[in-house]
Amino acid sequence: MLDVLVLCEGQTEREFCNSLLSPYLAQRGIELRATLRGKPQQKRGGICQWHVYQRELLRLAKERTNRHVAVLVDYYKMDDTWPGRQEASAKKPDERGLFVEVALRKAMDSQLGLRFHPCVALHEFESLMFVSPDITANTLASAGSYCNSGILAQKLAGIVETFHGLVEMINDSEETAPSKRLQQLVPYYDKVAYGTLVAKAVGIDVLRRGCPWLNRWLDVLEQGND
Repeated sequence: MLDVLVLCEGQTEREFCNSLLSPYLAQRGIELRATLRGKPQQKRGGICQWHVYQRELLRLAKERTNRHVAVLVDYYKMDDTWPGRQEASAKKPDERGLFVEVALRKAMDSQLGLRFHPCVALHEFESLMFVSPDITANTLASAGSYCNSGILAQKLAGIVETFHGLVEMINDSEETAPSKRLQQLVPYYDKVAYGTLVAKAVGIDVLRRGCPWLNRWLDVLEQGND
């Protein structure tokens, strides 16, 4: 069984990996677990400079023989210390995440080779919440978020339509990132708890069809276990 440990940017991504992706990939012969950077009692999220993640990835890879490691982060909060980040800004938006992933693999090739699997979402993990507006709205309403599911579904669908159905493109500025839009629409919005609930309700296969960055990463992991 392929052993993969994912170093996540934040708690929402970690919960998504451990609660949804782990059982999904276990059926495909992949043992996936997720963590945050830092020592066991000092785990913390948040993007930082590349050398911090690089050091942590190398340490995690050495903990077990033949362990594969991955990183799950957002492109738009990276600084230019990340390989490929500065050059990627000149690419089309839908090419930037993949461009950085390629650069990251090259940067780690001599140390990890094919055991490193970076995943770079263009804007935010919460873009997943817009893949199915009806399911997202119904799930949040049922979870006690004090929102009207019908009105919320219409507003979410309107946002998706503005971006021509491409949920990964949802972001105009720091104030209009997917999570910020959800916080404006949903009272008492909880990123970690609600993100996992919605993702479970929508299902991995539907999320893969709606989010190129997620499908690209899972394809790589699945092919690595062939």
